[in-house]
Amino acid sequence: MMHTFRALAERDFRLYFFGQVVSLIGTWVQQVAMAWITYRVTGSAFMLGLIAFSGQIPNLLLAPVGGLLADRLNRRKLLAATQAVAMAVAAWLGYLSYTESFSASALVIASVVLGVSSAVEMPTRQAFILQTIHDRSHATNAIALNSLTFNGARLVGPAVAGAVLALVGETACFVINAVSYVAAIYTLLVMRPRAMDPNRRRGTLREAIQYVERFPPARWLLMTVAAASFCVAPMMTFMPVYAKDIFHGGPDTLGMLMGASGLGAVLAGVYLANRTTVIGLGARIGAGCLVIGAASLAFSYNPLFLVALPILVVSGASTIIVVTASNMVLQHLVPEHLRGRVMALFTMSFLGMLPLSALVAGGLAHVAGVQLVFVVAGFGAIAVGQAFRRQLPRLREMARPVLVEKGLLSP
Repeated sequence: MMHTFRALAERDFRLYFFGQVVSLIGTWVQQVAMAWITYRVTGSAFMLGLIAFSGQIPNLLLAPVGGLLADRLNRRKLLAATQAVAMAVAAWLGYLSYTESFSASALVIASVVLGVSSAVEMPTRQAFILQTIHDRSHATNAIALNSLTFNGARLVGPAVAGAVLALVGETACFVINAVSYVAAIYTLLVMRPRAMDPNRRRGTLREAIQYVERFPPARWLLMTVAAASFCVAPMMTFMPVYAKDIFHGGPDTLGMLMGASGLGAVLAGVYLANRTTVIGLGARIGAGCLVIGAASLAFSYNPLFLVALPILVVSGASTIIVVTASNMVLQHLVPEHLRGRVMALFTMSFLGMLPLSALVAGGLAHVAGVQLVFVVAGFGAIAVGQAFRRQLPRLREMARPVLVEKGLLSP
C-alpha cells in the first residue's frame, strides 16, 4: 500500500493530492446533479448532449491559451484563480436551485463558464504536478495518483450525489461543491513547489505543435487519446437516459451507474500507481481501446441493470488505462520547457473531443436512439486500438533514445 502512494511522502504533492480529493468529490456531486436536472427540466437526450458540448468545447478551443499561460505564469496562483471561478459558479447554481429558477439557458451559461475555467486549469494542472515533486523517482507515481484523485472522486462523487439528490435535494449538491473548493484553494496557497523552467517565457504554441508533428510517438499518443475520448463520451453523456428510461430508476440509479464506472477507473488508477516504469504501457494503451469498444457494444442494448454495472466497471478501467497511461508516457517524453503547451494539446485530445462527441452523439440519439450511438462508438474504439497496435513497434524504436537519455531505459 505504501508503494502505491509513495509520492505522498513529498509535502507539496501530499497537500495537492488531498486538496484535490475533496474538491473533485464536490465537482462530481455537482456534475451528476446538473445532468439529472437537465434531463428533468427538458426531458431531452439532445439537451444532455448540448449541455455537455457547452461545458467541454472550451477545452478544444481555449486549451492552447491555457497551455501558454501555464508556461508563462505562476502555475500555483493560476490554479487557485480557476478554483475561485468554479466556486462562484457553484454558488450561483445553488442560488438558482434554491429559488427554483433553473432553465436550459442557465445551465448552458454555467457549463460554458466552467468550461472556460477548465480550459485554463487542465493543462496548468498537468504541467504543475511535477513541480510538486522534488524527488524525480516519484514522478511516475505522482502522475498516476493524480489520475487516482480524479477517479476516486468519480467513484465517491456520483454515489454521494445520488444520496444527496434523493434525501436532501438538488440545492445541497451545489452547496457541497462550493464549499469543497475551500480545501483546494487553501492547499495551493500553502505549497512551496519547485521553480519553473526559466526558458518557459520564450516559447510559442507553434513550437509545441512542431514538436508533435516531428515526433510520431507523441503524435500517436495524442491521436489515440482523442479518438478513444470521442468514442467513450456517450458512456457518461447518456447515463441519465439509461437510468430513467431503460432501467426505470431515479437519481440513486444514476449515481450507481456512474459510480460503477468510477470504481473501474479507481482500480485502473491503483494498478498504474503501482508501476515503477512506463516501459510496457504502449501495449496496454492499444488493448485498452479494444476493451472500451467491446464494453460499449455489450452495454448498448443491455436491458438489465445488474449486468450494466460490471460492464461499466470494465469500461471505466479501460478508459483510464488508455488516457492515464498515455499521459504518463507523454510526460516522460516531452521536453520540460514545452510541458505546459504539450499538455494543452493533451487536454484538447482528451477533453476537447468530448464536446464534439456529445453533439454528434446527441444528434444521432435524437434520430436513431441512444443504443445505436453505443454500437457505433464501440466499433470506432476497436478500430482505434487496432491502428495503434500496428504502429506500436515503430513508435517504441523512436521513443527509445529519449527514454535512454532520461535514464528510464538501459542503452
